Amino acid sequence: MNDIEKRVPLESLDPGTQDPGFWVRFHARVLDQAQMELARRRVNGDLTFADVVFAWRRALVPMALLAAALAGVFLMSHEEPVEPFAETLALEEALLEGLEGEAIPAILGQELELEEMVFLTSLGGF
Repeated sequence: MNDIEKRVPLESLDPGTQDPGFWVRFHARVLDQAQMELARRRVNGDLTFADVVFAWRRALVPMALLAAALAGVFLMSHEEPVEPFAETLALEEALLEGLEGEAIPAILGQELELEEMVFLTSLGGF
């Protein structure tokens, strides 16, 4: 089959099918409503992107400076003081700091040969 034969009739969706002057009136109405905007664009036709951004400088630059200053004040006021370490710590001391009791079971310090089950039960199992 040819693609032309498979076309779906869309004439019922076209508002100009039953009213032959619809598209002419629609075009005139759109141009009439857009007349002021088209005139403004015709006058400002030589403006570039840089000109438009430069025209925004009166509002944009002060607002950006205000936002940066407020962010700086907010960050400075909510900063928590950091206490530096009084002395350097070894890795083992840093890992055991703040823990109560023996962190490493005393059984590990013994130099005896231990069975695996005795070792696990002394640690409290898995």
